[in-house]
Amino acid sequence: MTLALDTATPATVAGATGPGGTPGVSRIELPGPGERPGHTRLLLGLAEEVLAGTGGTWDDVGRIVLGLGPGTFTGIRVGVATGRALALSTGAGLVGVPTPWALAEAVGGAGGTHEGRPVLVVQDARRRELFLTLFPDGGPGGAGGVPGGPADHGARADADAQPDPIAERASGPAPFTAAQDDLAAALAALSVAPAVAVGDGALAFADVLREAGVEVPEDPAAHRVDGLALIRAAAGRPVVAPDLVRPVYVRDADAVPTADRR
Repeated sequence: MTLALDTATPATVAGATGPGGTPGVSRIELPGPGERPGHTRLLLGLAEEVLAGTGGTWDDVGRIVLGLGPGTFTGIRVGVATGRALALSTGAGLVGVPTPWALAEAVGGAGGTHEGRPVLVVQDARRRELFLTLFPDGGPGGAGGVPGGPADHGARADADAQPDPIAERASGPAPFTAAQDDLAAALAALSVAPAVAVGDGALAFADVLREAGVEVPEDPAAHRVDGLALIRAAAGRPVVAPDLVRPVYVRDADAVPTADRR
């Protein structure tokens, strides 16, 4: 079985697929108005729920897929720390992919509403900035253009022969930041004009995107991370040792060590 977890956005997300074509299960919990994300409280419960929904238990998990961000620093750390701990305790192989890959896969990947067309993931980065990730060929497509070959859902981490996680990240579209006020200019500077934009930032700046000719889906679900899309986006990625699965932060943290303030 494959288990997916993502806590990079305010949503807490889990998904699971079983062997032999067993239908997958995905669950998401969103904070209410004015509430803070409940990643720490919700994540393991959602994971157990999706595993039970596919007829499995923790003993059946052979692969864990983590969404690595970018997003909120605290949220990403919760997901990565939980995934590392679960991999160590269950012996499951661990795979990390940037969170935008799941958002793009859902609309631009195989069977998506914009299959094969350029997708731009736009995430709220706070500080009046946005995280932008362009997928010129639609979703990341699992093994498409990504080293590692077909997914091995029963693979276990091999600490003696691990790929460089930085090199692995560089093999796919990389997120970058843009000021909210400069979104129109950032769109004009892209090497490929996106057909569709998804993500919470796409919803917030739908007028700017549509004025540039970019479609923004009306369905709120299109702008949320889906656990099954995260699993599909990770197909073909090799497992790595837990300590090599590292968050995608894009920029430095807001907090500054006291010694650096002087």
